[in-house]
Formats: sequence, structure tokens, C-alpha cells
Amino acid sequence: MQARPYPSKAGKRLWLSRDEQAKLLSLVEDEYPRRRIALDLALHGLRSDEVRNVEPRHFERLDDQGKWRLTVPNGKTGTRDTPVSRSLRERVKYLKSAARMRADEPVIDVSTRSLRDWIVEAREQLADDLDDDRWHDLGMHDLRRTWATDTFYSLAFEGVPIAEELTMAWGGWAMTDSGRETFRRNYLGPVPDHVTSRAMAHLNFR
Repeated sequence: MQARPYPSKAGKRLWLSRDEQAKLLSLVEDEYPRRRIALDLALHGLRSDEVRNVEPRHFERLDDQGKWRLTVPNGKTGTRDTPVSRSLRERVKYLKSAARMRADEPVIDVSTRSLRDWIVEAREQLADDLDDDRWHDLGMHDLRRTWATDTFYSLAFEGVPIAEELTMAWGGWAMTDSGRETFRRNYLGPVPDHVTSRAMAHLNFR
């Protein structure tokens, strides 16, 4: 976990490692399937309001290699498409079948207050279980922040020339000077541990 203070308010912004993301999701793996999907959607870059508006019909196969995308309707900057994992799509498909949901029915039919309650409950348990007080600062927006940083640095390390543009498009930041400033100042954080680890293979350490 990497933490940085907010520029103008109390508390800290957090960026979770991939291992910490897995710990968070595993906490609600079996008992709370809707919570698992909601947190996973946030870790795919969705805002809280966008998490609440996802419907099963919004998932679309991207190719015949098992890749999927999600159409995020009525986002802050309009409708957009963003890539999602196959496992997330499968969880939504299973929940739709188990709960007998309609294709146009919200998957996470709760208030934003409930989403905040879910993340508070999870972070407090993780803080206790792992004896790590940093978890107390975790909010839903930190999951979006984690996704933005992980996505950008992963693409950049692979040499994708438009890493920033893709991340901003998928995450729904306006392609303007102010949108880019918001992305860089409030979301783009420290280099993720997995990227640093891979980069170190190219260093001549003894």
C-alpha cells in the first residue's frame, strides 16, 4: 500500500498493491456476491454512481479470445467503454441467473451510502486482521485511484505510446487540459510495486 496526504484536507489518498486488492475482494468473496462485484467494479475504474448503474446488458464481448468491455452509461463525462476482466463478467452473469435479474436491471441496486458502508466494514476488518492502521483511510474513490495508476503504469511500461490517453478515456476523464490536470494531480500516484519489481530486472543490481 502506498499513501500520500491530501493537498488541502485531512486524511490520506491510498493506492493498493495487487496483493492488497486481492485481499479486499477475498473478504467478500462468498458471503456477499454483490459487494464483491461492487468493489471489483470500483477497481475497474468506476465511480460510485457508475457502479450503481451497471446492468448485465452493458457487458459486451470484445473478441474471441475471452476479452470483454463494459459500457458505462451516463458517466460524468458521458457514455464510455472500458475493458473489464472475464472473471468480473462471469460473476455478473452468475448473479443475474441466481437472482433471476433482468438484463436491464441494476446489478448493484443500493445507495451510495450503502457502498460507503461496505467499504468501511471491509477496511476496518482488514485493519484489524492485518494490524495495519493505513486501511482505516480507505474509501471507494481510492479503488478508482488504484485502477488509474495501475492501468497507466502497466501500459506505459509495456511501451504503449498513448497510455495516458487510454487510461483517461477508459476512466472517463475529460480530454482537456483541466481533465488531464485532475487525472495527474488527484489520481495518478506512485509507481505500483509490481511495475517497480519488473523494472528492477533491467537494473544492474549486485
